Amino acid sequence: MKLLLMILFIVVLISVPLFEFLITKKIQKQKTPYLLNKHIEIHYEKNTGMMLGLSKNNRTIVLIVTTILLIPIIIVTPYLILFTKKMITLKIGCILLSGGALSNALERYIYKYVIDYISFPTFFIKKVRKIIFNMADLFIFTSCIIILIGVIMIWTIRII
Repeated sequence: MKLLLMILFIVVLISVPLFEFLITKKIQKQKTPYLLNKHIEIHYEKNTGMMLGLSKNNRTIVLIVTTILLIPIIIVTPYLILFTKKMITLKIGCILLSGGALSNALERYIYKYVIDYISFPTFFIKKVRKIIFNMADLFIFTSCIIILIGVIMIWTIRII
């Protein structure tokens, strides 16, 4: 199981940034928003800040925070995989988080911004309609939910 999870970790670290790079290259050529279907719109949006545009006017802070958060994630994930028993949910969550975080970090280091391109213009919550994100963000968001479930499971088992 450890070997399988380490292979998954390496595959995710390589494939998520590569997939993101290929997708953004295709979207850069379009540059105008278009509907993928009636609920999903594809954009080309440069995000110089962090999630939801936080600190978009301070590139130094964005790079420092990115680096400070990325390094422990990349180091802790193999440690969890190799040296802890059980906690599969937490391990999978950390693997997905590593891929998404690395992908966004590479874009920030290379381009000085992250390219966001997915939005939901018909979503029933109006504030969500304005959010534009990329696949790496989706990996990060999904991983946070998985990690939260894993932590709740560990916490619940230890209490009982």
